Amino acid sequence: MTHTPKRTLAVFFTHGVSLELWEKRGMFSREVRFYEELAARVGEVWFFTYGRNDHRYVDRLRGHIKIFPKQFPVPNLLYGTLLPFVYWRTLKHADVIRIHQVAGAIPALLTHWFFRKPLIVRAGYQWSLFHKQKYSRYSKRLMIEWIEAWVYRAARIVIVTTRAAADYIVRRYQIPGQKVHVIPNYVDSEHFRPFTDIKKENDRVCFVGRLSPEKNLTNLIESLQGTNIHLVLYGDGPLRMTLEQQAQRLGVHASFRGNIPNEQLPEALNTCELFVLPSLHEGNPKALLEAMACGLPVIGTNVEGIASLIEDGKTGVLCETNSSSIRQAITSLLADPAQRAKLGMTAHEFIVGYASLERAIQTEVSLYDI
Repeated sequence: MTHTPKRTLAVFFTHGVSLELWEKRGMFSREVRFYEELAARVGEVWFFTYGRNDHRYVDRLRGHIKIFPKQFPVPNLLYGTLLPFVYWRTLKHADVIRIHQVAGAIPALLTHWFFRKPLIVRAGYQWSLFHKQKYSRYSKRLMIEWIEAWVYRAARIVIVTTRAAADYIVRRYQIPGQKVHVIPNYVDSEHFRPFTDIKKENDRVCFVGRLSPEKNLTNLIESLQGTNIHLVLYGDGPLRMTLEQQAQRLGVHASFRGNIPNEQLPEALNTCELFVLPSLHEGNPKALLEAMACGLPVIGTNVEGIASLIEDGKTGVLCETNSSSIRQAITSLLADPAQRAKLGMTAHEFIVGYASLERAIQTEVSLYDI
């Protein structure tokens, strides 16, 4: 029996992201759990973050994880460029460089060039496509594509969450297919599971995610006009006030709960009769995976990233992005308890086999013999 040798993994956070921000967004326990498990298998994990106060989280991390916070009160773009020099003496002892998302590529790429350490790139979503869909400035998209091209070509291993993302990278940047690996976003299925002791609230549907334009929440709220359905939204974002005003104007019963810690989310999900993700586009949405793991019947729009997870009529229901299609899907499913139970059970079974934390860890560790 062979064992992966113990290694030190230097993880570069996404540009501007900190442990403090993870906690504010309710993501702390979910994101940290993966690295705690990874450290237990690999050896040691070092976090290079953009938080000045991130050292205060050291007592909340299990296992062999060290925190290297932002050292100077300078703009994040400048700090990212300086980071390899700030931690020069530390980074030269790392065995592997890993990027949490491509948006944190610059300091990792510089470290790779300086020390010739193997580079692992994780792309939970395609940065360039995201900004194209947002209609960002051409100059910004061009810069992002340039960074993606450099980092994908420099990487020893590229990890993406979907086959479509893998095909895009290989085609767009001429990357050898054998170094691109698909590992879906994981769900801690021991934590996110059906709670049989929690009573579901009648006609309660929920959404989890950022309150931003790509989530198509204006159509979701419009779809519930004139119904007694209670919509609960977990998350925050730039459209919160606009959406609250829309719901009030249309007489839609909507509760905006803001961000809640990820460890509290399973109980919240289990109080709902179904989950809705009405997005215009997605990558490999964690919120959808977590809702399915909890055994909720799910409704999602028929767009890339959602349609790859929901098999219509088997693991959930697909609808179009317009309000009338969303309304039809919600009202039909709420009127059919037997179908809800069937879809919820199948969704849970699918996630346990497809996106468990243990499977994600095992798959990534198997790539570390580099």
